Amino acid sequence: MRRVVVLRSFPGASRSGRRDDSGFAGGALGARRGSMRVAHLSDLHLGYGGAGRGQGRANDMLRVFQAALRRIAELEPGLVVMAGDVFDHPDVTASPIAVFSREVRKLREDLPGVVVAIVAGARDTPLDPERHGPLSVVGALEAVEVAAASVRRLKVAKGKVAVTLVPHGAVAAPRPPSLRPDPRARWNVLVIHAALASGTAPALPVRLRDWDYVALGSNHVRTQVSEKAHYSGSLERIGPDPWGEAAVDKGFLTVELGSGRVEFSPVEARAAVSLAPVDAAGGGVATVARRLGEALAGVPGGIDGKLVRIPVSGLSARELAALDRDVLVRIRRRVAQLRIDALPDGVSRT
Repeated sequence: MRRVVVLRSFPGASRSGRRDDSGFAGGALGARRGSMRVAHLSDLHLGYGGAGRGQGRANDMLRVFQAALRRIAELEPGLVVMAGDVFDHPDVTASPIAVFSREVRKLREDLPGVVVAIVAGARDTPLDPERHGPLSVVGALEAVEVAAASVRRLKVAKGKVAVTLVPHGAVAAPRPPSLRPDPRARWNVLVIHAALASGTAPALPVRLRDWDYVALGSNHVRTQVSEKAHYSGSLERIGPDPWGEAAVDKGFLTVELGSGRVEFSPVEARAAVSLAPVDAAGGGVATVARRLGEALAGVPGGIDGKLVRIPVSGLSARELAALDRDVLVRIRRRVAQLRIDALPDGVSRT
């Protein structure tokens, strides 16, 4: 089992002594003299797929990744950081690796000077340290820098920007690293894959205010941790409960290091719909099919191409199997993913 790695933030004076006023703000992010633009994304989960996840879910991850990189090319950052779990697991097939490589090459054609910096996450780090995962392949691409197991520091923009890359393996090590910004750089960016600590759990201490930007990964929901530390969130609704993110916009972040301004750029993720519980008690397959049809007909915009969850009560295992053969198969042809939650009698899910 992979253990969750956590970090703990604590206050402290900024290394420059200046007040920290950055955060989400509106306005254009055009190039500015004396600044540096960074694009931040994470938790791409390329190669995602498997039983119960729907036939096209793996393609969804590739589609939103391609859309994100097209938008990033328009924004013209000098640096793109990916804060872990770029791939869903260390044994992905050649296809997602090929798509990643092709799209990064396209980005480099559009932005010849861009650097792509990646940290390994918990998902794409091999359990066996002697094994090479997909990041070792993409790390061979021109201008792609990967920290797979240990901390790395890069200098970009002629040394003006120091990028400290902290992969999952480094944070999970018995002796976690001591993280400090480079005092010689104009701007310092920290890229780390870790969850936030709570309570008194052991954690890696990070003085967030010492950094000009902290790009976090592992949380699939976009979250602002402090003025300069953000989770970008995943590009797609993913995991065992994508319906829990139905109201969450998906996309990536860009930050202007000179001003500290952070902007969110959305991508079109799959819509997720969770229906009100359907009472199937006291009816045969035909009756249940009618009730399901009525519930589905009430979904705004229809169900086609969406992630659909239907809680159903009052069905035995045998009746549910019959329903699956006769009714649900037709629904599955229309949706991207279907999950039926069989509720015990007398239990309703809101």
